[in-house]
Amino acid sequence: MARRVGVVILGDEVLSAEIREANLGFILPLLNEWGAEVALCAILPDDIEVVVRHLRAYLDEVDLLVLTGGIGPTPDDITREAVARVAGVPLVVHPDAKAALEKYYGERMNPYRMLMAQAPEGSTLIPNPVSAAPGFFVARIAAFPGIPILLHEMFGWIRPHVEGKRKSRVALFGKIPESGYAGYMKEVMEAFPGVSVGSYPMMDGEYRVRIVFRAGEFSRAAACADMFTEKIRGAGWEIQRREEERRGDA
Repeated sequence: MARRVGVVILGDEVLSAEIREANLGFILPLLNEWGAEVALCAILPDDIEVVVRHLRAYLDEVDLLVLTGGIGPTPDDITREAVARVAGVPLVVHPDAKAALEKYYGERMNPYRMLMAQAPEGSTLIPNPVSAAPGFFVARIAAFPGIPILLHEMFGWIRPHVEGKRKSRVALFGKIPESGYAGYMKEVMEAFPGVSVGSYPMMDGEYRVRIVFRAGEFSRAAACADMFTEKIRGAGWEIQRREEERRGDA
């Protein structure tokens, strides 16, 4: 079971802006909802040596790596080989993947489509209900296609492999400039270790800033937000709105 998760997008097409990255906006809310701590996100090129080097380093930081992209049938799809190197195993034709692809393509099957039946030896397949070409899981790495419609249908497979509890949070909204409360923010962070405090400026709308307090227990997040509010009011500012999301103690 994974608590710390990393997300890696693979593809020159993203780095060169040939396509707009569209998967992080889907992946990150789900991982956070499931209680995972997302420790890193990266976009890597279609270069096996670069990918292998980074994946090995990232695995030292997380329990699970989620990869998207690079598992199609063309020469720039290098994810399978890169993951096999990291896992220290050969690429093999997975019999279940081969059978699924042959059934799906029938007479349209060709050697290039058969490449999508390859997986690092020892992999568990991630089913693809749309086009039959599976993802795979091995060595704490889960590889998914980069095409959003496929990823969306397949990503739920990850859920049983992730553990944790979504943190409680309190959000404060106001018209205060960040420079006006930066010192108070530092003070409450020091007073409440373990509470994550983030400041997010808002360039349009009713408010200038949203300050979010996150903690495993709601009482800690709320107490930190209360202390911050008191300090702000003492300086002559006001909090216009407060939102609470209780996921820990009541």
